[in-house]
Amino acid sequence: MEAQVLDGLRSRNDHAVAWGVVTNAHRDWPTGRHPGYTLARRLQARANQVWRFSVDFAVPFTNNPCEQPQRMVKLQMKIGGCWRSVRTAARYCLIRSYLGTACNHGIHPLDALRDALAGNPWMPLRTLAQSRA
Repeated sequence: MEAQVLDGLRSRNDHAVAWGVVTNAHRDWPTGRHPGYTLARRLQARANQVWRFSVDFAVPFTNNPCEQPQRMVKLQMKIGGCWRSVRTAARYCLIRSYLGTACNHGIHPLDALRDALAGNPWMPLRTLAQSRA
């Protein structure tokens, strides 16, 4: 991204966040600070994390892949009346999560399913940090 464009976008964002802090600083909320104030302060404090995707292209723009397995279940429950039990929906999410993780490691979903059904499921390699836990 061009430096001038990025600087302009960051400036506009910083201005909007500052406006959010000022606007919500004295708004009443039953449990303390207004959620708008809390959000604006977090965005202000973590601006470099929020904008990291613009300088490190290995970082995705959104965390949407984490939410995708749940979205299908929620949509089907809302519209089609499918997934009549939480247990069935949980099983679906487990399979979606497995396939998503396999895909992220370069394994085709059909290969992952075939191997799992054959009794040889693919498992991600354990890292040193995981083995210590």
